[in-house]
Amino acid sequence: MSRLLIGLSVSSGLEGVDVTAIRAAGVGLDLSPSVAATIRVAFPLSVRDHFRTATPGALLTVNADVTRNVADTAIHAIRHVHTKLGVSARDAFVAALLEPAHPSADLPLPWPEVADRIAEQTGITVVHGFRHRDRAAGGSGHPITAAADYLLYRSLNSARLLVHLGAVTAVLFVPAAAQISNVVGFEAGPGNQLLDSLVFHGTRGKESSDPGGKKAVQGKCLEPLLERWQEHPHLTRRPPKAVHPEAFGRSFLLAAFEAARQLGAGLPDLLCTATHLAAQTVGHAARTWLPTTFTSRQILATGGGVRNGFLWQLISQQFGTDGVVRSDEVGVPAQSRNAACAAVLGALTCDGVAGNLSMLTGATGGRLLGHLAPGDGRNWAKVASWIADQTGEYPRTNRVA
Repeated sequence: MSRLLIGLSVSSGLEGVDVTAIRAAGVGLDLSPSVAATIRVAFPLSVRDHFRTATPGALLTVNADVTRNVADTAIHAIRHVHTKLGVSARDAFVAALLEPAHPSADLPLPWPEVADRIAEQTGITVVHGFRHRDRAAGGSGHPITAAADYLLYRSLNSARLLVHLGAVTAVLFVPAAAQISNVVGFEAGPGNQLLDSLVFHGTRGKESSDPGGKKAVQGKCLEPLLERWQEHPHLTRRPPKAVHPEAFGRSFLLAAFEAARQLGAGLPDLLCTATHLAAQTVGHAARTWLPTTFTSRQILATGGGVRNGFLWQLISQQFGTDGVVRSDEVGVPAQSRNAACAAVLGALTCDGVAGNLSMLTGATGGRLLGHLAPGDGRNWAKVASWIADQTGEYPRTNRVA
């Protein structure tokens, strides 16, 4: 039986909602997911302006109107992808929402209410809050998408190294014909969030990003500062590891601008240096912490950073003659990875299979992830019946994952 799964993710830059429709045959770790359609819908200008007025790292107040508008954007995106596929909401099995892992502001958005609103308006059961159970079991909640990545990107013939260029950079190695226990991955270091924060502070809030890396490419790399940054405790720590919210936060930014002032450097120089740091962090992580067999593999890039031409060039240099390509080449659009992973994680929860890989997150074991916001009567009956059928042997299935 093939199921239609809907995955939603909110970009870490808080620009809008990505929706990916997945068609998947099989159950649990035998799932065979394929991307059927993707779409990105931007938040209304009022919501984007509200988010952009917040200083990165500061507490942002979110009112009821913002919550409703975020939910309405997701609902509109779901309906749009249904129209694109020529199906209705009744054809969907379940929807899954992956909240931003590293938002550019401390965003106290009530995500359970957002999920409830989506379920109410679409009639589709929504699975959300995947990281919470992993954290309750002693994990970091990162990388929470590893099991889904394994199912989306595994190959019988080719080892694959996933390089995610998101708010932070992350690497995940999936050997050819691998079992899920052979997957290795972690958050390598800073990414787009650091670059965006430098732009925000460097322009006194007038700009929030550096599209394409145009400012960074005009600067020069400050080698003394880069060498100092490369000694950051996160970069030298052994995996499993996740980037702490304050690791490259306000204190790091203040020190960066002070160092630039002492060196007589400007914002383009800081951006250039930070872009070099992001790229070198990925290369160092792959060479230092991944299995030696990673030298023969396909390198796939995902995340919003694929749009940054300067970062792409520096990442490519880290891997020499090995070509880095967008994950589009294997059927998963680079900027839709998180939404696609959300859909797969939702399926795993309904199938009674642990969605976290505890050896990567640091949790005490595999756990069923997420909370359920029931859809309408017909959809919920279908989902509940499926869950009851699949979870009769839950403890055994959970240990396997």
